[in-house]
Amino acid sequence: MRNPIAVFVGVLVLVLAVHAAADEPRPYVRTVHLERVYTHSNGYKVVYRTSRLETAETYIPARWFGRASGTGEIIYTNHKAAPYMQVYYESGEFSHVRLFVRSNTTHPSWGFLPNRPEELERFIAVGDQLQVRY
Repeated sequence: MRNPIAVFVGVLVLVLAVHAAADEPRPYVRTVHLERVYTHSNGYKVVYRTSRLETAETYIPARWFGRASGTGEIIYTNHKAAPYMQVYYESGEFSHVRLFVRSNTTHPSWGFLPNRPEELERFIAVGDQLQVRY
């Protein structure tokens, strides 16, 4: 026969572990396939298709990239699925974005965005929230 105290402690630890895991916010990820990624001195303009096959765009500021715990991460790859982005949400709020882009910047999915004042305003207007229409 097992020790009832040991069984009770084991069950208690299991219940507490399950309860602690339930309290942690779970990330929610949306993958968006991109048509084109435009580089700019202030970040990236991303053109993509919505679920209704409409063309949409969003601006991702350069300041989001380059920090260890930054809001943005860019991954250069030669995978056939690129370019695409993964948008992460935690507790329903935007958390961070990962851009998966072609390593070869001469690939047709890459473009260059000229330095015009209206483009700068769009990067500034983003603030801390990525606006994506799904």
